[in-house]
Amino acid sequence: MLFSGVRLDLGMSTPAAPVAFVTGASSGIGRATALRLARFGYRVFATVRTEDAETSLLQEAAGLPLTVLRLDLLDEAAVSRVVRTIFDLSGRIDVVVNNAGYGQLGAVEDLSRDVLRRQFEVNVFAASQVCREVLPMMRAQGSGTIVNVSSIAGRVSVPLIGAYCASKFALEALSDALRVESRSFGVRVVLIEPGPVTTRFQEAVRWSRSLLPAESVYSRYYDEAFAESPSRYAATAERVAHVILRAIESPRPRARYRIRLAEGVLARLVRVIPVGVLDWGVARWSGLRRRAG
Repeated sequence: MLFSGVRLDLGMSTPAAPVAFVTGASSGIGRATALRLARFGYRVFATVRTEDAETSLLQEAAGLPLTVLRLDLLDEAAVSRVVRTIFDLSGRIDVVVNNAGYGQLGAVEDLSRDVLRRQFEVNVFAASQVCREVLPMMRAQGSGTIVNVSSIAGRVSVPLIGAYCASKFALEALSDALRVESRSFGVRVVLIEPGPVTTRFQEAVRWSRSLLPAESVYSRYYDEAFAESPSRYAATAERVAHVILRAIESPRPRARYRIRLAEGVLARLVRVIPVGVLDWGVARWSGLRRRAG
């Protein structure tokens, strides 16, 4: 494990500062959240995968109580070492933001077992492991907040990203169980459910195309998905980070936080709209009303 920090002694010189652990801080929501927490007085440990991401985050965080650690979430032993390192350096972990994840493109027919397994390894199994690693520490403290960054895709599944939606549905189910299990120990569990966000998510989806069959009856739909520009109604990563901080600092946080009114309306509609109508709507949205062949 590699790690570096911005004035590593800052956290130790202010022992009252709450300690936050943020995964997936290379860009987007994770980076915005790590920086926002550091600016609001948290001692932040943020994980990234690459040296370039580490360097750029350290530059942006200059002067802030933020330490960057390199971590590959597919490495179970490395996850354990990172959590232990944070605890050894700070003596406690008050907040965890499980943000790391990516979106796997692909119709269900095109998803091999290995591709589906990788999606769950990163989006579900790694987040679950982080929770397992920090819970004994939080229990001993009698307090703690775990924020799992899900998606509106964890409430309604849409075609061509079924693996991603499935992983977020799973994360939601685990979080709902954990919220009740940990409540009596003083640990709060919160879900964040963003809709479209202006991040590098699309780049990860574009990379995930390489894991699919070269020839597919759905290829033209994949090409059309890449041709689309980000929605002008998408939220910014900073707006999501603002909501995450609000949830962390709330004395009685809600189980779920959505970023825009539209996501809240959609989450309610899917409970009452007939399945046939919902299927028609998502097929129209994705262009799959036309024959795929």
